[in-house]
Amino acid sequence: MAANQAILDATIRHAVFLEQLKSGEVAKFAPFLKEIDRSIRERLTRADLTDYTVARLERLLSEVDSLLLGIFDRYSEKLNLDLVDIANYEAEFEATSLTRAAPVGVTFDAAVPGAAAIRAAILTNPLSVRGADGGKLLKSFIDGFSDTERQRLTGAIRQGFFEGRTNFQIIKNIRGTKALQYNDGILATTNRNAGTIVRTAVQHVATQARMETLKENSDVVQFVEIVATLDSKTTQECRSLDKRRFPLASGPRPPFHINCRTTLVAVTRFSAMFAEGATRASIGADGPQQVRADLSYYDWLKQQPAAFQDKAIGPVRAKLFREGGLSIERFSELQLDRNFSPLTLVQMKALEPLAFERAGIK
Repeated sequence: MAANQAILDATIRHAVFLEQLKSGEVAKFAPFLKEIDRSIRERLTRADLTDYTVARLERLLSEVDSLLLGIFDRYSEKLNLDLVDIANYEAEFEATSLTRAAPVGVTFDAAVPGAAAIRAAILTNPLSVRGADGGKLLKSFIDGFSDTERQRLTGAIRQGFFEGRTNFQIIKNIRGTKALQYNDGILATTNRNAGTIVRTAVQHVATQARMETLKENSDVVQFVEIVATLDSKTTQECRSLDKRRFPLASGPRPPFHINCRTTLVAVTRFSAMFAEGATRASIGADGPQQVRADLSYYDWLKQQPAAFQDKAIGPVRAKLFREGGLSIERFSELQLDRNFSPLTLVQMKALEPLAFERAGIK
């Protein structure tokens, strides 16, 4: 029992560590962002767009795009190297966790997959996120960010030219204003998008590397169990997948969406990871606290006050949750379709019209 608690605690602590690591990786984009800012300002300061023809503008934009491509390529190369290092670390972590999961008296040393297998897993297994980025490979996911931001920046210059803006006005649009701490410019959007790409990519490589280790130890690992973060920011997908178990060789894997924080825990033949007496961290209406590890997200949410429920899942869903007469299991089932994509309230009502009627929701 104590060993199970220690392993679970280590997994939860590691999830917190991974979020901190993501923040550190996001910060590494800062010098590249400054270089983008400086390169665009220098090029536009030398140019007088009022004297430019359309053909001359396109040559300028081609030059700017070439500069941006070089900067983004260097950043992508650095990010990919970091992601490989993170993946190797995550594989080692999972092997250590499995080794420590063995009960007293049982000698077990978890196997660690080779570096080539780990690299192949993170590069050839698609991201599990839903939406436009779903099914993308890691390289195209990162390259898509570079392409989008280059087009956004060169497009701003082109649009400014055709609207008759001065160079200073175009630069201001790209950089933002000092009064708003430059958070209103296009580069602020680029910075936010970089953070999103990095956080999602880190979650992807961490999951894939850990899964590769679990597959390497399939004689011991039986299932994987999804573990969502217990707070008001958790998404509909992750809330409903929390505590669900899937076979080692099939089922959805995090990240389920952009900026996903959900992780997974191996269930071994030694013993269930979420044993009686184990706990997990949560941030509810009363602040951070430890709750029973066997509680699903909606079990935990049931214990929170109505105002917190409204904030976490929205007032209409929360009213249905409280007053619709549905079991927690049925309410959870209604949140996702068979492909684990979120259901709308209209779709939910078509499946459970009486619950909506009982809750007084039209």
